[in-house]
Amino acid sequence: MHYKSERLFQNIIEYIAEGIFVLNEAGEITFMNPEAERLLGWTAGELINKNAHDIIHCHNVDGSSLALEQCPMRNVIMTGNQYCSANDLFTHKNGSTFSISVLCSPIMEGDRVVASVTAFRDITELKIAEAALREAHEKLEDKVRARTEDLIALNQELEIKSQNLGDLNTTLKVLLRQRDDDKNELEDRVYSNVKTLIIPTIEKLRKFTSDSTHTSYLGLLESNLLQIVSPFSMRLSTALHNLTFSEIEVANFIREGKPSKDIATLLNISKDTVDTHRQNIRKRLGLNGKKQNLQSYLLALK
Repeated sequence: MHYKSERLFQNIIEYIAEGIFVLNEAGEITFMNPEAERLLGWTAGELINKNAHDIIHCHNVDGSSLALEQCPMRNVIMTGNQYCSANDLFTHKNGSTFSISVLCSPIMEGDRVVASVTAFRDITELKIAEAALREAHEKLEDKVRARTEDLIALNQELEIKSQNLGDLNTTLKVLLRQRDDDKNELEDRVYSNVKTLIIPTIEKLRKFTSDSTHTSYLGLLESNLLQIVSPFSMRLSTALHNLTFSEIEVANFIREGKPSKDIATLLNISKDTVDTHRQNIRKRLGLNGKKQNLQSYLLALK
């Protein structure tokens, strides 16, 4: 029974996926399984009774030399404390080093450490995969960082464009307001010039003729001329109340204070027609049923 158990244990050790070796109190190798031979490149016969530290564990993980006094595997035998590492370094027979994960445990007889058993596994491919993953992660972070910087720059550009559009909109409003002011000023100036330069000439002509027909034509000329150049007429006909041409003529004369009889004479129409225009004008201006004076209302229009 003892023989069978020992043989079973030996089979397990030989076929287990980890490399295993045993050290005596002096740190010398006393046993190696086949996986340890494969990973290290040495046969058990080549390493039996050889110091493990000097041959396979003399480097730190960064590749620098590891002194025997600082060797964690030696300290397992010295202290009886287990050593476990997911990042250690062993040396191959060809002189190269490879990354390992390792578990080194003491073998006790009573209170005394008589040996240690070490199980290790080559993690070179895992390290390569980790490095590739880390590189991919760093590249992804670089792309995210670059994209973030692009988005920040784009946002700043959009903010500048938005500000420029706001400034442009403000400038456009100012220009449109100035254009309207200039237009109104020009209309007023033309109207004023007609009133001061041309209308007096018509008045003089009216004094030199006694023919009623000539007088009517002069009145009509004056009326039409004032209508053409009057800002009041244009605003009244388009922007405000959409009065007809005839109603605008009558409204202009009413605004100037002319009575219906004079308006009829100037426009060569009947007084009843003028009164009808008055009623239509009041209706269009919303003055029906109100005591608002039509002339005063027209004078207040800007």
